[in-house]
Amino acid sequence: MGLFGKKKEGGGSNAAARMYYASDIHGSAVLWRKFLNAAGAYRAGVLVMGGDVTGKVVVPLVEQADGFHVDLFGQRTVVSGDAVEEMEHKIRNNGMYPHRMSAEEVSRVAGLTEEQREEWFAEVMRRTFDGWLALADERLAADTRCFVMPGNDDPAGVDDAIEAATKVEACDGRVVAFGDWTMISLGYANRTPFDSPRELTEEQIYERVSALADEVGDMSRCIFNLHVPPYDSTLDTAPALDENLAVVMSGSAPKLIGVGSTAVRELIERYQPLLSLHGHVHESPGATRIGRTLAINPGSDYHTGRIAGVLLQLKGDTVRHQFVTG
Repeated sequence: MGLFGKKKEGGGSNAAARMYYASDIHGSAVLWRKFLNAAGAYRAGVLVMGGDVTGKVVVPLVEQADGFHVDLFGQRTVVSGDAVEEMEHKIRNNGMYPHRMSAEEVSRVAGLTEEQREEWFAEVMRRTFDGWLALADERLAADTRCFVMPGNDDPAGVDDAIEAATKVEACDGRVVAFGDWTMISLGYANRTPFDSPRELTEEQIYERVSALADEVGDMSRCIFNLHVPPYDSTLDTAPALDENLAVVMSGSAPKLIGVGSTAVRELIERYQPLLSLHGHVHESPGATRIGRTLAINPGSDYHTGRIAGVLLQLKGDTVRHQFVTG
C-alpha cells in the first residue's frame, strides 16, 4: 500500500504522475540529499524544488598553528584532524558554506569592496552548488524528472549552474511539460523589506506569469510553480515588521499579516490552474482552494534538518496531496 492508501497506479505511462515538491532549503546540504532521495522514498517520478536553494553565509575555517579556528553560532572553536571535516559537515547542514582559509586570505577578503566580496561569495557558493548538481546526476534514475528553480534569495549565478546541469532541469520563466501536464514557473517575489536579489513589482509578476499562462492550452492540467504565495490566502501569513525590521507586537503576540502577492492571487483566480505550488513564507504551511485551484505551501523548517514537502498524485484533471516531512 502506498502513502495514498492504494496500490501503485497501472495504466498508460501518461495516465498518472506522482510528484514531490519542496522549497526554501537555503543551502542545507542534508535537505538537498533528502530532496533527491524523495524520488525513491515516495516513488515520485517528478521532483520540483521551488526556490531559495542556496545559503547566505560563508563560515571561514582559519588555519593557525594549533588547528582551524571557527566562529559558529557565537562560539569560537579550534578543530584539527577528523574534527575539521565534522565541523564542515555541521556548517553545510545548517545552510552555510565552510571555507578553509589562511589568515592572509581572511585579511585580503576583508579588504575587498562590497561588490568584490559578493563576487567572492558567489564563487564559493557556485562550487558547492555545482557539487549538489553532480550529486543529482549520481542519485536520480534516468526516468526521473527533476526541476529546480531559484527563489528571491538566490543570486544570479544559480541560473547558469542549473542551465549547465545534466540531470536537473531549469524551469524558471518557462512552460515545461511532463506526461499530460504542463507547469509554468516564476522564482521572483513581490517587494520585501529585505531587498532580496529577485524581486518584482506586482505588475511585473502579473505580466510575466500571464505571458506564460497564455501559452497553455488546458488549465485543467496546468501547474503554477510560483515561489511567492497568493496574498491573503493563509499560505502567506507572517509577522509584520517595522521600519527597523523588528517584529511588530499586538499585545503579547506578534502581529500577523498576509505578505503574499496580489498579482499571484489575481492570476490564480483568472486562470484557475489545477494546482498552484508555493514557498517563500516558511511559517505558513497549508493547503487552500482558490476557486477550483488547489494552492499549497509546504512551509520550511530547514534550520532543523527536516525537509517539509508535499507529495502529489496527479491523474487527468484531478490531484490529491499529502504533506510529508523527513
